[in-house]
Amino acid sequence: MEKHKDIPKTTNYKVPDDYFIDFQERLHVQIEFEEIVGPKRAAGFTVPEGYFSTFPEKIVQKTQQPTKVVSLFKSKWMYAAASVAAILLLLFIVNPFSPVTTFDSLENDTIATYLETEHSFLSAYDLGELLTDEELDNLSNTIQLEDTEVLEYLDITTDQYDLMIQ
Repeated sequence: MEKHKDIPKTTNYKVPDDYFIDFQERLHVQIEFEEIVGPKRAAGFTVPEGYFSTFPEKIVQKTQQPTKVVSLFKSKWMYAAASVAAILLLLFIVNPFSPVTTFDSLENDTIATYLETEHSFLSAYDLGELLTDEELDNLSNTIQLEDTEVLEYLDITTDQYDLMIQ
């Protein structure tokens, strides 16, 4: 009796409800089906007789045969052509001959347009804080504005009501 101590008294295997009630009927249907169609077929894959008995010898024989090595590049000209193409591609990407744009070569209108479109988050007050007094004096001396330009700017940026109050 001590041998059977490790065997659990209950198992986790269960048979579905009503499995055996219609089992006989399902068995007859399966038998009739096999009589009409025929028995289940094999998968169709078979191994030839004696295949695995000679398999290791075949592998050793195939690994000992010399193999043919095919070179990707047939001559040194291919290496030279590939290196020239790589250098040309690098020159087009890096382009060390392009002129360097300096701040002095830009026109004032270009800088103003850039600041208006790209950095609209900077106000005139913010720009004034970034510049020193000397730079502001230089800007006021170098920028020549006509009265019509000033009036157009004021028309665009200010409200008429604000001008009446001041």
